[in-house]
Amino acid sequence: MNFMVDALIILFVGFCLMRVVGKKTVGEMTGLEIVTLLAIASNISHAVAGNGLWKTIMVLCVFVGLLVAVQYLSLKFDWVERCFLGKATLVVQDGKMIMANLKKLRLTVDQLEARLREKGISRVEDLRTVTMEISGQLGYEWKEHAKPVTIGDLEKILAPLHPASPGKPDPNGNLFDEVAAQKHRKRIPRSYE
Repeated sequence: MNFMVDALIILFVGFCLMRVVGKKTVGEMTGLEIVTLLAIASNISHAVAGNGLWKTIMVLCVFVGLLVAVQYLSLKFDWVERCFLGKATLVVQDGKMIMANLKKLRLTVDQLEARLREKGISRVEDLRTVTMEISGQLGYEWKEHAKPVTIGDLEKILAPLHPASPGKPDPNGNLFDEVAAQKHRKRIPRSYE
C-alpha cells in the first residue's frame, strides 16, 4: 500500500513541475524542454519501481530548476539562447531557397515544398522570407504583391464609397476578453460546474 501513496505523490509532484515548465505542445518545445520532459518521465517510472521517493522528487526538481534557469538566462543573454535553445534559420529569401541552410537543417527541397504546401503556399517566388523556427515550425512572410487583403485594407478602399458608420461593439465581449478578465461574462450552466 505504501507504493501506491508514493506513486500518487510522485504523480502530483510531476504534475506540479510540468505546470512550472509551461504550456506548450511537444511540437512547440525546444530540444532542452523535450529532454527534460523525457527525463522527468523516466525518473517517475523509476520512482514507482522503488528507487526512493525523496531522491526522485529532488532529481525532478533539479531537472525543472535547470530548465527554468536556462529559460530565464536565455531572456537575459543572447549567447545562452543560441547555445541551449537555438535560433531560427532562414531557408528562403526573396523567393529563392537557401540551399546551404537547407543542407545544415538536413531538409530536402521536397520536404520544404511539402511543408509550404501544408500552409497553402503554392509558389516559393511569392515569399519574401521563410524561416525554420526552433520549434520546427515554418515562419513565412509574403511579398507585397502576394499578401492577402485584410478587412482593414478593404475598409480603406471602400471608405470613400460609404459614409463613416461606427460599429457597435458586442456587449458580451469575446472569448479573449474572458481570458484577459479571468472570468466568464455569461453564467455557466450548472451541468458544467
